[in-house]
Amino acid sequence: MKKIIIGIMLVLGAVSFSAKKDKAAPEMPDISAQMEKADKIENYRAKKDVAWHKTEYNKVLKYLNKTKK
Repeated sequence: MKKIIIGIMLVLGAVSFSAKKDKAAPEMPDISAQMEKADKIENYRAKKDVAWHKTEYNKVLKYLNKTKK
């Protein structure tokens, strides 16, 4: 009797556990949004590189101007 009750509980638990799982289809990625995001990242990197070079150039120029005098 005890084995039958435990067996029924296991079966009911397995059925309820499998019913709770969401079987949703995977979402299709939005390619245009991904391309826009990639473009924004590339534009930011380009601006950052220009700004870094400009800063370094100004530092070197300032140092060279100081050492000339």
